Amino acid sequence: MMPQINDSKSEIVPRLQGLHLFHFDGAPCAQRVRFVLGEKNLQRGREVKFDSVSPDTLAAATGTWISRSVSLIKKQNMSAEYARIHLDMVVPALAHDGRLYLESMDIIEYLDQAFGGPAFIPSDPGKRQETLALVEQAKELHLSLRYVSFRWSLGRLAMLSAKEQANLKQLAQGGNDRENLVAFYEAFSNKGIPQQVFDEHLLELHKALSVLNQKLGDGRNYLTGDILTMADVFWAMKLLRLIETGYLVSEHHPLLYAWYERIYRRPAFQQEVMLRNRLLNRVWRSKAAVERMLGLGLDPALKHLLAA
Repeated sequence: MMPQINDSKSEIVPRLQGLHLFHFDGAPCAQRVRFVLGEKNLQRGREVKFDSVSPDTLAAATGTWISRSVSLIKKQNMSAEYARIHLDMVVPALAHDGRLYLESMDIIEYLDQAFGGPAFIPSDPGKRQETLALVEQAKELHLSLRYVSFRWSLGRLAMLSAKEQANLKQLAQGGNDRENLVAFYEAFSNKGIPQQVFDEHLLELHKALSVLNQKLGDGRNYLTGDILTMADVFWAMKLLRLIETGYLVSEHHPLLYAWYERIYRRPAFQQEVMLRNRLLNRVWRSKAAVERMLGLGLDPALKHLLAA
């Protein structure tokens, strides 16, 4: 587990009391954390600008968290203000009483320790090992999800201008760029990524989902048994984004889709993942449906690859 971040350059974080989440409603990594907050009955409080330091925005009420939205659409994550909070310029980031935590896995583990409620990492050694193995697999495929969603969903909307690329490169010099954003955006924005690379990432995701579908064949409710764990959280948000991108999970992996539907119907998922993301979700799904009717998009591409 990554410990509390002690070398943040932000002047905002030390002033924050209670829970503050820097996030974007449509980002899978942030959706994981919001879902867990909901499952622990920690309610979303007021909405403020991510860099607000007004006196009335600095303290969250007990049992709530303040929402500090970082718009990925407006590329606020690539601003100097946010780069001082998260050197890798990604969401989410959690501040609790002036302490900063990054990485959704570490944040969820911290929430387990700090707030109790349903544990997302089982105490049983065997189940814990299985859960963390599935989480690591999901993390390893994070890059594949990025390639697939950028190629078959975001498209030109995610391309950076030459000025934006230069700005990103300059900001990245202050951190480690562990997400390799500079190289990725440069290649994607200049159409320098071969189609074969996108195809390989899509096939990697299909392979992993097929294994999960088979795992659910014994009738279990969740990925490691009958208890919701961090593994379910990670994979559910991955499926949400893939479905938005045009991946027909219900057709390719029916048992996995039934599992996803069980999680989707949970009140915390509806409240914390979908409530403010529903419109954007419909936009992406509608776009994918139109492309599918025209013989374009992700699903025709996947079927072509599987038939080859």
